[in-house]
Amino acid sequence: MQKLFENWRRYLKEAIGDTENPELSEDSDAIETFKKPLPLHFRIADREETIETKEGPVTAQGGDYIMTGTEGENWPIPAAKFEETYDILSTYDEEPVKGEAAKKKIIVFAKQMSEPFQVKVSWSSDLLSGDPGDYLVQYGPGDYGVVGKEIFDKTYEINQTI
Repeated sequence: MQKLFENWRRYLKEAIGDTENPELSEDSDAIETFKKPLPLHFRIADREETIETKEGPVTAQGGDYIMTGTEGENWPIPAAKFEETYDILSTYDEEPVKGEAAKKKIIVFAKQMSEPFQVKVSWSSDLLSGDPGDYLVQYGPGDYGVVGKEIFDKTYEINQTI
């Protein structure tokens, strides 16, 4: 029972991107990958709001892009990060602004995790939770995310041009 309690406390205290910053490009278990350029719907938040992601609630600010994924899942992206990493395919003449966008081909590293884990996203104080089998994705130095296994398998591709 004591061991279970110690592991649970460790899980609650340690968060990737907060208490530890692994460099996945140096991890032999990580893969080089990129997100497929699938058209996804987005809307722009007009005020601060809480987005219920698959990995837990995340606060979005006004002006953030709220993406809807292939399984209906949602996640916020700060406007500057969205403009760096997505191409807008179309917009609808509505308020709030809505449209479709596709991810630019950006090589990242990902590692399938064998235990539950938490990630602090770089642009918010919120923590995301991952389950065994989910992927830890490193978008850049100190910039991490969680992608569920089923969604990863559908939306990411292994980089073959190494």
